[in-house]
This record gives sequence, C-alpha cells and structure tokens, in this order.
Amino acid sequence: MNVINLILGIVLLTTGKKLYWLFVAVVGFVIGLALATQYVQLNPPWLVYIVALGVGLIGAILATFLQHLAIALVGFIVGGYGALYLSGLFGIDAAPGNWMAFIIGGIVGLLLVASVFNWALYLLSAWAGATLVTEAIGLQAQLGLVLFFVLFVLGMIIQAGLFRDKPKKKPVEVIPEPQPEKKAE
Repeated sequence: MNVINLILGIVLLTTGKKLYWLFVAVVGFVIGLALATQYVQLNPPWLVYIVALGVGLIGAILATFLQHLAIALVGFIVGGYGALYLSGLFGIDAAPGNWMAFIIGGIVGLLLVASVFNWALYLLSAWAGATLVTEAIGLQAQLGLVLFFVLFVLGMIIQAGLFRDKPKKKPVEVIPEPQPEKKAE
C-alpha cells in the first residue's frame, strides 16, 4: 500500500487541480481502502482493493456530474485527514484531540472550497499529495513535518506553474495583396 500511496500522492501533487475528477477518485480510493481494511474482512485480501477502486470510481462519477458537491465533500475529508495527520506529527495523540483536529481541518477545507474554489483545488490536492507521500515514506516528527511542507509548497508551485492559463495568441491578420488589373482584349 505504501507504493500505491506514494504514486497517488505524486499524481495529486502535480495534477490535482487540472484533473479534479482524478483528485476526487484518488481520495475516494484511499478512503475506501482505509475503511475496507479497517472494518471489512474480505477473502481473498485483494477484494479490499476492488472495494477501494469502486469507491474511487463512484467519487470520479460524482465529481463529473456534481462537481461542487463532490469537491466540497473531498475538501472536508482532505482538510480533516490532513489536520489529523499533522496533529500526529506534532505529537498530539489524545483521542478527543484527534476528532477535534479532524473536524476543524474538515471545516477549514470545506470553507476553503466554498470561498475560493479554484485555489482550493490547488491547496487541497497539494495537501493530500503531500500527506500521502509523507505517510508512504514513513517519516515522523520534525523530518516528516519538513518534508510535508516542502512537498506541499512544491505541489502548489508545480500546479500553479504547469496549468496556468496561457494567454491566447491573436490571429495574424492576412491582408490580400492587390492584384494587377486585367486588360480587356
């Protein structure tokens, strides 16, 4: 699962805003995988990945048809999970603190999506990508925090730079050359 999280994290860091449906699908896949491994005992074990893939596909379909609703839901989940992960890196492991971190982070993610939709996609996809990559590598404490924030900023820079709308070139005006007059014979 670490290799999958690493690959998905890199994809989110670099293309999350442009491919928002993929962003929603990846978040759905990761959540489906986490829930299926935690609460459902499936035999053979590869069925867990099928369940996670199904959740991801449902997320992608929702993102296609109900874009703002799907992104708002993902904003809450990514904000909450990212805050929960960061609280662990800061050493906050108390059960009530975990729920508070998730709820506060979720509300911030939801408000971000509601207020600045396009920038929220940059922020949340970079946040989710940095979380997945840092988790996959398994760094803890200060080194994990440094890597997380470096990846987060790098993801923002990559996405803002790669997918910036380039100004459209004006079409070249073609002026016809005057034709010599034909003499009547």
